[in-house]
Amino acid sequence: MYKILVVDDEKEIANILEEFLRKNGYDVISTSDGMKALEIIESKVAFDGAVLDIRMPKIDGIALLKALKRTNLDVPVFILSGSVGAEAGQRELKELGYAEQDILYKPIDLKEILSKIKERIG
Repeated sequence: MYKILVVDDEKEIANILEEFLRKNGYDVISTSDGMKALEIIESKVAFDGAVLDIRMPKIDGIALLKALKRTNLDVPVFILSGSVGAEAGQRELKELGYAEQDILYKPIDLKEILSKIKERIG
């Protein structure tokens, strides 16, 4: 069973994603706290992919992406955003090796997320 890390500071979104992915056969580690997500990443808990909100208080998605790179966790990442339209955010994502196809815009489309996860993870 594939394990997915889900991080979104909006608890409702994190819960919806967790429940949906579990119903579709995935094991899920879910948190609405960027600091907790950073701890999970740095502890090198094994997971096969991640769905990360880009804008969160304290520790944002960019910091989590950098932590993934630092810890050499080479897993597919899907970035949730209400508005990655800001040039600075797009530039940082590009510098970290992420492209437009890695971004999933809110409001979330559960079928699209599932399709992308199946395509890149299994």
